[in-house]
Amino acid sequence: MKYLLDVNTVLAALLPAHADRARFVAWASRRRPADFATCALTELGFVRVAVAAYGYSVADGLAMLRQHKRDGVGYLTTLPPPAEVMPDWVDGHSQTTDGYLCAVAASHGLKLATFDTGIDDPSAELIAE
Repeated sequence: MKYLLDVNTVLAALLPAHADRARFVAWASRRRPADFATCALTELGFVRVAVAAYGYSVADGLAMLRQHKRDGVGYLTTLPPPAEVMPDWVDGHSQTTDGYLCAVAASHGLKLATFDTGIDDPSAELIAE
């Protein structure tokens, strides 16, 4: 199985201080970097949170993403229009990104890797370790 990493999983993958770092590392250790992918939405979210919450510079965040790709993590260049793929279960502002990422993952034959226990979608996989 291959996975689209959501913002929190990218944060956990790249930031040693992330609260779920150990849980992500344990889960990811049974997979290869080529089993993972990011997209524009998850990468922008990573940079935003790395800068705002962890004190990194934008340049540092972008450098971490470039290294992530050199390590073998894929990147989805084609994203479906949100208005055409948003799941029916999305009915509020707090679900829009999760719903869209589930649809993106499904459209590429991937699962969305997440720590979010509130996502009830067949394309999402909870990292529970």
